[in-house]
Amino acid sequence: MRKNIAIIGVFFLLASIMFVGRLLSRTVPPETPKDIVTIPEGWQVKEINQFLQKEGILVGEALSPDLEGYLFPDTYEFFLDSTAEVVKGKFVENLAQQLGDLGLSIEDDDLSRILTLASLVQEEVKDPQEMRIVAGIFEERLDAGIPLQIDATLCYIKESRGRECLPIEKADKELDSPYNTYLYQGLPPAPISNPGLDAIKAVLSPANSPYLYYISDPETGRTIFSKTLDEHNQNVIKYLSE
Repeated sequence: MRKNIAIIGVFFLLASIMFVGRLLSRTVPPETPKDIVTIPEGWQVKEINQFLQKEGILVGEALSPDLEGYLFPDTYEFFLDSTAEVVKGKFVENLAQQLGDLGLSIEDDDLSRILTLASLVQEEVKDPQEMRIVAGIFEERLDAGIPLQIDATLCYIKESRGRECLPIEKADKELDSPYNTYLYQGLPPAPISNPGLDAIKAVLSPANSPYLYYISDPETGRTIFSKTLDEHNQNVIKYLSE
């Protein structure tokens, strides 16, 4: 419940965050040093914090973990030694603009669902066309009541508990967490990373396909899709068995 309340709080504060960020940035003297940085797709809030602190943009401050999914990956110009409010405001303002270009608003009721799905897509595949197929698979599995079974959610749980992501072991699929998409049906309670534009577009326009399963070939990075569980199991043996 605490996480849900936090997300709702983020949702209603987005507009005020943008306003405060703009206001505070205008009060900074023009001679204040700046830095241009690029935030990659799929970074988590903790990674963004570490990077911005290393760059001297955030000093003694950090962005809230409750902003996961809302920090739009892009290239930004920040003043050095900025406040978290100013940095947060720039991220959210950019997100609002990107959503507006897609016909969405930061006030949309289903924004949390869109960003959560997009974060899962972002972590699973990188090719824009494959993103649309995977987004379609997620929707089909959700509609059918089939657990999503996404390894990236297991990594999210393990890393949040101070463990390495790999290797994924059988016992990991039994980790008790609402983010465990093997153990629980439906979506995790919130995004697991900050998705980029291609992942968001994929969720908004998922591909219709005959597939319900997929794996990634560790040798080539290619995504192998399958229509049935038997076909999927054969692909697991072919591509993932040592």
